[in-house]
Amino acid sequence: MISVKNLCKDFYFEDKSQSVLKNVSLEVGGNDFITIMGPSGGGKSTLLQILGLLTKPSSGEFYYDDNEINFKNEKLLNLYRRNNIGLIFQNHNLISCLSPVENLIIAMNTKESYKEKSIKAKELLDKVGLSKKYNANILSLSGGEAQRVSIVRALVNSPKVILCDEPTGALDSTNSKKIMDLLINIKNETKCILIIVTHDEEIGRLGERRIYLKDGEIYEVDRNI
Repeated sequence: MISVKNLCKDFYFEDKSQSVLKNVSLEVGGNDFITIMGPSGGGKSTLLQILGLLTKPSSGEFYYDDNEINFKNEKLLNLYRRNNIGLIFQNHNLISCLSPVENLIIAMNTKESYKEKSIKAKELLDKVGLSKKYNANILSLSGGEAQRVSIVRALVNSPKVILCDEPTGALDSTNSKKIMDLLINIKNETKCILIIVTHDEEIGRLGERRIYLKDGEIYEVDRNI
């Protein structure tokens, strides 16, 4: 369960401030699938970064499983992110000196052997059509291929919460469908929370709950259950 109450986020530029989120309140239960849509600059990505414990809110309350999050304790934030949250952003941030398989293995926090981790990594890469790229040079991958590696990297630890910022933005329609099918299947299998920020109306309509953000405020919530 995620609960945020009266969440605000302000950014400061010299002597001016800009309110990006304004008193946002939201409750998300286990196995929820939420899509967040709205115009550019409405606060979607900022909200996602706060939910991913990457950005500190200016004010408001934030709870995971009824435990209030202390954004001042960076050590605990890192531990919580690693053990509970899968983050998928447009910038893939892969380690260029490692192969796709190695990028996945280094992200795993299980006590399995290297061989077991390698098998798991290859199975995930197979699911997104990258069976021929296990040991490729990261710099040789296309933008779409690198994005697919980053997406499955976020799934290696079976996170309780998967947060996605335009996860299919660099992909063609065929691979977009593969990624969405994979994310939804994992949500259904593991009963995790899935939250996707998107401009794609088709993906937006897939959400069981659809949230619209405009000028930093939630102004409409649809349910598609």
